[in-house]
Amino acid sequence: MPVKNIQSLKYFIEKWDTVDPEYDYTVPYNNSVDTNFKSLPTFVAEFHNCKVNSCPLLITMGNKMITQHVWPLTHQARMKPKKSHGLWSEWKETMDVNIPSVSRTFPEKYRYVWLPIDEASANNPWHIWIDVISKFRLMEKRWSTNFARYCFVLSNYSSYFDKVLKELFPDVKVIVMPKNETWQFAHLLVPSMSNSQDGVITPPLAPWLRHFKGLNGLKEITPSRKILVLRPGAKTRRLVNSEELILALKGWETVALENMTITEQMKTFAEATHVVAAHGAGLVNLLWCKKGTKVIEIQDPKMVHKKVYPVLSHHLGLIHELYLANTVPIEMVAGKKPKGVKRFSDLINFEVDVANFIKHLD
Repeated sequence: MPVKNIQSLKYFIEKWDTVDPEYDYTVPYNNSVDTNFKSLPTFVAEFHNCKVNSCPLLITMGNKMITQHVWPLTHQARMKPKKSHGLWSEWKETMDVNIPSVSRTFPEKYRYVWLPIDEASANNPWHIWIDVISKFRLMEKRWSTNFARYCFVLSNYSSYFDKVLKELFPDVKVIVMPKNETWQFAHLLVPSMSNSQDGVITPPLAPWLRHFKGLNGLKEITPSRKILVLRPGAKTRRLVNSEELILALKGWETVALENMTITEQMKTFAEATHVVAAHGAGLVNLLWCKKGTKVIEIQDPKMVHKKVYPVLSHHLGLIHELYLANTVPIEMVAGKKPKGVKRFSDLINFEVDVANFIKHLD
């Protein structure tokens, strides 16, 4: 099927009203990188008689393919499709896309909302809160605050999203697409991304998530804890001399997020006056910290361009610093990355100079 690959933001904002305008802002978290950012406008698009595939992609009635600004496909999905999905051979402006035949149709209008996410990102807490649940906000602003009236269509199963729904939004209905299926909708609401360049979020998003209805119990908490977040179950970015650091941190406690429910994670960060953690998706829990909380993110010196959490803290009124640690390479087995590790640049653990780190804290 020949389709036109829509990558221009202009296509959307000429058809649908924006929810948020562009925002220019500066987050001066490091002197060696550009810290001036521009967030993109947000919107809720509508498509009639469209098809969606779990890749994820959408094909309109007029054979236009929609991915960009709704869910940007990874470089591998775009440029190396045979390794990812095999739906096309070359990524270009006009391309042949071979999606499977429609296996399910949905005739109702003004009910279905598309939540695209790729399989590799589906269990990443950052992507779930910032790129999926953020779309609830756009639906609230443009359509209705009653989420129970909608049926949200998730393009890939996410065990993390499933936990969030069960604990926080039990009344929200979600259906999950099986892998590599194609569904057709008579009418589909498609909220945009609120996050561009992997971390440049639209400024109203973070405060909205923090005060999202159903999460208001966190408002009554008075912060009193200093927490060191460890990653014992992670394959990468673990703190190899954590025991030495724990002994030196008087009055601090350690937490491991993988042993907590979603609600427990939220409460823990809401109770924190200080947070120390290695860079990782679990730091999306900074959303629940109170204004003024002090955050030290342990980071690879080669990755200071990763502005994700400094930007998030900026919009929440947190005091965020990077601590650039020594890196300890992780050896590959038979020349291959460990299962679940996406990038070769992730094959590191961290080691901190404890005496220097304590001075940094003081």
